[in-house]
Amino acid sequence: MSIQSVTIKGFRSVRNITLPLQQLNIISGANGCGKSNLYKAVRLLHEAANGRLSEAIAEEGGIQKVMWAGGHRAGDRAKDPKRMILSVEMQHYDYQMEIGFPEPLISLFALDPLVKKENLWLSGYQRRRMSELMERVNQAAFLKNVDGERVSYPMLLTQEDSLFGQLADPHLYPEISQIRETMRNWRFYHEFSVSSSSSMRVPQVGIRSPVLSHDGANLAAAFETLRERGQTETLLTILQKAFPHTQFYVEELGGRFQMMMKKEGVLRPLESAEFSDGTLRFLCLVVALLSPRPPYFMALNEPENSLHPDLLPTLAMLIAEASQYTQILVTTHSPDLAKMIQTYREVNHIQLDQKQGETVIVAIS
Repeated sequence: MSIQSVTIKGFRSVRNITLPLQQLNIISGANGCGKSNLYKAVRLLHEAANGRLSEAIAEEGGIQKVMWAGGHRAGDRAKDPKRMILSVEMQHYDYQMEIGFPEPLISLFALDPLVKKENLWLSGYQRRRMSELMERVNQAAFLKNVDGERVSYPMLLTQEDSLFGQLADPHLYPEISQIRETMRNWRFYHEFSVSSSSSMRVPQVGIRSPVLSHDGANLAAAFETLRERGQTETLLTILQKAFPHTQFYVEELGGRFQMMMKKEGVLRPLESAEFSDGTLRFLCLVVALLSPRPPYFMALNEPENSLHPDLLPTLAMLIAEASQYTQILVTTHSPDLAKMIQTYREVNHIQLDQKQGETVIVAIS
C-alpha cells in the first residue's frame, strides 16, 4: 500500500506540484522554499482520515492561512472558485479531496474548511466512473458497497470534514474502510516538544506503546516497549554509537515511567528533565524509526534540527535501515544528512526552490 505520488494544489506556497515517491525519499532545499508546506499538506490527508481536518487546518491558522496566496498563472481556470486539492496515488487506489472557503455571511465559522468534492478510484483506470469507489459532492455521497453496488450514502455529511472521518458501518464499504485505515496508519514527526514543561521531561503513566506518539509524549513507554520486544541489541548499538560511554534506561516509579541516563564520569543518573534538547529529540527519532509496528508510510520533517553534527551519521544509517520496512519521506535543509543517507540506500531526491513566491521542483535524482 505504498504511495506512488502526491499532488498538491493551492496549499500555502504550493500552487501545483506532483511528488513522485519511492521507498526512500528526500526533499531538500534552502530555508523558506516550502519543504515544510509539502510535509504539512501530506499530513492533512492523514488528519482527514482521522476525522481531524478542521482541527488540523485551525492549528495552521484557519482556511485563509493555508490557501495559495499567489495570483493566477497562465492556464489556470480563473473562473473556478478557489480550491485546495490534495490527491494521493497509491499502489491500487487513487484518492482526491477538494477543499474550499466557507460561504461568506452565512456563519461566524469563517476559518472552517468546506470539503467540496471527495473521490476514491481503483488505480489504472484513468479515474473513470467504472472504477469509482466513492464520489462525494458537498454533503451527499455515493459509495460502492460490499456487494459491488453503487449506493447513496444514507447520512448527510458535514462539510467541514472528510467522509473518512464520518464513515459509519465500515464493514458495508470494505475497500473504502481499508483506504481510511491505511491513511490513519501513516506517521508524522516534526519538532518534538522538549521545553521544560514537556511530557517527556516528567514521569508518565506507562502502558505498552509500540508506536511513538507524534509529539513524543510517550517516549519512556515506547522505549521500554521496544526493549522488551526483542530490539534491545539494535537499540543499544545505535545509542552507543551516538552517545559513547552512556547508558539509557527507563525507571518505573509507581506505574509511571521516566527516561534515565548514566554517563561515564557523572556520579549520579540523570533524569529526563536534565537531558539536552538534542538528546531527547534523537531518542524520539530512534524509537520512532525502530518501531516494532512499522507503518506503511512515515514522514520526518527536518529531523536534523537541534542535533549535533556528530549524530547525523547514525541518524542517516537509522533512516536507511528503517526504509526497508517503511516507506519514508524526509524533508531536510542539511546537504550532509542527504548525502549520508544516500551512502546506505538508493534515494529519490527531490530538490526544491521558490520562484516568485511559488514552491517549484528544480531537480529529481
